[in-house]
Amino acid sequence: VLLHFWGGVSASPMWLRALSLVLALGALAFVPRVLRSLGGVHASGGAMWILCLSPFFVGQMVSLSPSALALLTVVLGLWCFFEYLRAGQWPWLAGWEAASLVSLLVHGGLFYLVLALCLGMLLYRARYRGRQRLWWLAQVPPLALFALLCGAQFERFVVHRVGEVNSVRAAAGQWGTLGSGLPMPWPVIAGLLFALLVGSGLRACRDGRSDPRHGLLVLGAAVPAVVWLAWLPHDFYAVAALPFLAVLASMGIRLYPRWARQVLWTALLVTYGWSHWQAML
Repeated sequence: VLLHFWGGVSASPMWLRALSLVLALGALAFVPRVLRSLGGVHASGGAMWILCLSPFFVGQMVSLSPSALALLTVVLGLWCFFEYLRAGQWPWLAGWEAASLVSLLVHGGLFYLVLALCLGMLLYRARYRGRQRLWWLAQVPPLALFALLCGAQFERFVVHRVGEVNSVRAAAGQWGTLGSGLPMPWPVIAGLLFALLVGSGLRACRDGRSDPRHGLLVLGAAVPAVVWLAWLPHDFYAVAALPFLAVLASMGIRLYPRWARQVLWTALLVTYGWSHWQAML
């Protein structure tokens, strides 16, 4: 619908691609708040750089795809969700619900975020006892819309796709594109570096049982990333997971001594920078 109205002004490829850029800039306006809610002030700055400079992220934000709109709805939904957890006020929950409904109109697969947050609320029900009743009542509209949009196709989809799992090599290749869009061996180098940082961040979140923020961070990163790598190679799943992965990577860097942090940041800048340089040639 947005592309239809946007294309009514001009059919130029540059103009059509500009829609994704406008949506991406709108999402980036709210991303810092989400990153702070996930990783705290100390990790949010580094996470913002890791996210914004990612060649995969930049490529998706300037291409004609639903990724930018998916990111915008996910970011707005997360912002409203964390504000609801903080304040417990129903307008924030209404905002989350509106963002979730719009995300389902973008793609039914984005219902994963509703399920991940529901799992988080279930795991931390004692911590957020005063937020539970309104939260579970608010799940009715997203569930109803998902059933309306995808219910008739869900059984056929599961039967045909549940057994189609990517090979380890294909999944590793996809993972490497998060850090570099160049031919081999750059995706391997970028993938190993990113895996090291995200793995270190997961180690920093080992207190997830007692810290809801870390638990939600792991859930938000793992669910879309696993779906994207193992099952459905749609890029908007990776885009939706990038804010979580960027926070984990930033937290992971902070675990190392100062000299090691400098080496890791330099390696990231070289990998990202070379990929962007080659893309401009």
